[in-house]
Amino acid sequence: MTTGQQTVPPRSTVTLRGVPESVAVARRRVRELLGEAHPACDDVTLLVSEVVTNSVVHSGSGGGGQVAMTVAVGAGVVLVEVHDAGSGRSAPHVRHEPDAENGRGMFLVDLLASRWGVREDGPRGLRTLWFEVPF
Repeated sequence: MTTGQQTVPPRSTVTLRGVPESVAVARRRVRELLGEAHPACDDVTLLVSEVVTNSVVHSGSGGGGQVAMTVAVGAGVVLVEVHDAGSGRSAPHVRHEPDAENGRGMFLVDLLASRWGVREDGPRGLRTLWFEVPF
């Protein structure tokens, strides 16, 4: 698919280490894939930053495990899937706490994405958080 001057592959996956530095790598990868001129680039980059941060901080992938991010571009939508080792403590959810100093990542996903959800692979404990951003 061509958007502006950039040709976007229909689907690209990158495997990241479950460390804070990987959040910047994920943001950079989205910008490389979509191109700065893509109409959804800023929103997708922001949401990837939030979701990958959640994987690094709140899942079993933190501390150097693996987080995989897949970006797929379709007709009028960018689909992102972030796969991690899951967490037995909690699942991604929207917090409605306007005065909170953190924990707004899923609120932003809920606000900017047209659809989002979570898939759990019970036997293996893996989790995939996905979202779609229209353009």
